Amino acid sequence: MAQVRESRANFQEQKAMPELAMPFPSTGTLHWVAPDRLEKHTLDPVEEILRIEGDRLLLERPREGVRREISLDQSPDIRPLVEIIRAPLAGDLATLRRYYDIAFEGSLREGWRMRLTPLTERLRVAVQSVELTGQGTAIRTLDIRASEGETQMRITPAS
Repeated sequence: MAQVRESRANFQEQKAMPELAMPFPSTGTLHWVAPDRLEKHTLDPVEEILRIEGDRLLLERPREGVRREISLDQSPDIRPLVEIIRAPLAGDLATLRRYYDIAFEGSLREGWRMRLTPLTERLRVAVQSVELTGQGTAIRTLDIRASEGETQMRITPAS
């Protein structure tokens, strides 16, 4: 995956939370630029831009005039959550191993599955497990079981 310098994809996401009767859907685009830039642009139901580059995380909600920027180095609880998807895209196994136990099965050609289990109790408070599946160098699904509910993202490479 480290050989992929840039990729674009569309996503469909479902978030299920205990306080909601039905899952909360959203759709948008993902844009990866190596070595460390990831942008998730939610288009529906509300426009939101989440951009991670280096150690900076930017959250924007243009219609509401919201713009927040934080340093991941100064927010150690957020960095492991960011690396759930950024480290696999970068092919950065060392970063994944810093935060997660990794179980990998399958092959690039036939399809693969990666399970991430948080290494620390502190991280397990936020995330119980993560599962990514893919084909070749493309991530196709991302499922996160967290204390606040479950997130399922389906990713389709942009044509």
